[in-house]
Amino acid sequence: MEILSKFLKSKGVLLASLVTIVYGVLVFFIYFSGYKPLPTHIKDLPITIVSTNNQNDELQKQIKTSLKSFKHVNETSNITSAKKNLRNRETFMIVEIPHNFTEKVTANKQANLNFYINDANQSLVVSGLKNIANNIGTAVNTGIMLQKSKTIMSKAMTQQLMQNNQADLAQAQAQIASLPASQQRAAAQQLEQEQAKQQAVVNDKVNTAFDGVDNSVKTNIKEVNKISIGINNSMAPFFISLASYLAALIGTLLLYGTYVKFTATNGRFKSFAAMETAMLTLSIFGGIIVTVTVIPLTSAKWDNFLAVFVAHSLEFWGAYNLNAVFILLLGQIGAAINILLTMLQVVAGAGMVPVQIMTPFFKGIHALSPMYYSIMSDYDLLYGNGAYSLWLGALSIIIGYLVLNSIIVYFKKKQPMLAFSKLA
Repeated sequence: MEILSKFLKSKGVLLASLVTIVYGVLVFFIYFSGYKPLPTHIKDLPITIVSTNNQNDELQKQIKTSLKSFKHVNETSNITSAKKNLRNRETFMIVEIPHNFTEKVTANKQANLNFYINDANQSLVVSGLKNIANNIGTAVNTGIMLQKSKTIMSKAMTQQLMQNNQADLAQAQAQIASLPASQQRAAAQQLEQEQAKQQAVVNDKVNTAFDGVDNSVKTNIKEVNKISIGINNSMAPFFISLASYLAALIGTLLLYGTYVKFTATNGRFKSFAAMETAMLTLSIFGGIIVTVTVIPLTSAKWDNFLAVFVAHSLEFWGAYNLNAVFILLLGQIGAAINILLTMLQVVAGAGMVPVQIMTPFFKGIHALSPMYYSIMSDYDLLYGNGAYSLWLGALSIIIGYLVLNSIIVYFKKKQPMLAFSKLA
């Protein structure tokens, strides 16, 4: 009992208790708050309505009204510009009213309502937008059905009008019959001509009223940068980036032990330079390993091998240097903080939640996350065209962390090594 009592009162058990409390609360809070925007805040994402024909203005207003719960609804007549914004994630869905939409409806032909969605996005966002597209299509169809109901009512009224005309005709024929025989023929011909004119007007009104209501509107969802079916494919950029980051987290801790050992004989500056060289070498190696793994598994194009390799090499290098900040400051105990940083990047990396709808905290830190740049690059490179603009951001944070680590090494002359045996 005495041994058990001493063991439970040791520093190791106390620290383990503290870790249990801190991680138990913080990790829950990170994910609870980080995923709060889904799915309700999908309506914070920008939507674009495209129409090139003034005849479609009434439908355009109807669609905009159905999207009134969205914060950002843009309108344009340039479908090419809208598609470019869709690929760049400046808009997340395009509602295109084809130029001949009203013309087809009027001609009693089926009309398409086109929706463009970038499939190379977070799976929950893509599925949410597809549901919204179907809801809009249903709303438009409902409007067409309402028009059909009104037309049917119009036909019933027209039929009643025709019945009334028949009554008037019978009365007119009775009046003709009372005329002298010499006048009856001329009066009958005049009545026949008037009836033909009235019937032509009625037929024209009926035909016009029924045009465009016999066919429904088809909801046509067009997937840009289409991803193969399966959540493993839609989540691949997140999975591979997280795996790479975790490898760098553990690798940094191992490299630190070597760094401390070398500082005793070679000095901290030369040892730091050697450690950074090792990090860069491992980043290149890791980039190759990740690329030859992820491209065949996602059926991506080998043409993008170099681009995917650069994106993940930058992620590795950024991850090594970010994890090194607290390791250099606190020694191995800094790994505990690095684990929390990893948890934060699971949300801030935008693998599950788009930056546009993140809470202010995660939106504020996403640009500091190496995972963000590799995840977004993978969405474009594995399933789309290019993401070279993200490289500059990734390289910028690497330089920032590298400078910060250099400053820490300059001022911290002695590196702590935690002796776990002293925790007893």
